[in-house]
Amino acid sequence: MSGLVQRVRAKVDDRCIATRIRKSGCRLSLAGAPAPRVIVDFDKPGSPLGPSDQRCDYLFVADATDRDGWVAPLELKSGQFHAGEFVRQLQAGATAAEEWVPRSAKVRFRPIAVVGGGMTKDEWNKSRQKRNAVRFHGRSELLRSLSSGQKLADELR
Repeated sequence: MSGLVQRVRAKVDDRCIATRIRKSGCRLSLAGAPAPRVIVDFDKPGSPLGPSDQRCDYLFVADATDRDGWVAPLELKSGQFHAGEFVRQLQAGATAAEEWVPRSAKVRFRPIAVVGGGMTKDEWNKSRQKRNAVRFHGRSELLRSLSSGQKLADELR
């Protein structure tokens, strides 16, 4: 580990470090995903977010190799996609990451919704509205979506 991953890893309790991304019947493949990396599971004991706090499922952080590093809050749902709910949870993960990732770090930010159920056109359109962007260190990004079972690397390019 080096750089960003090492910095984040040092601030996170060992009990909430994950090696895979899987929740509620949804999963993401890590094949081809950037490394070195650290994956924080916000639902595990030792999570920096309290049990009653809004939260996303995971935070994926990877070091830069030949380009910028990555910061990606991830929310997995096996049911229907609801833009507002995803945005609130992904924003909570981004806010937690702001405490660990210095503003000066060169990172690409990508909030990702992983959907196992369907997504209506209306909900997709809501997710594309600027008011539903997720903020990180003064930048705003619209959430991206992946289907359960897809490769995380498909969205981190």
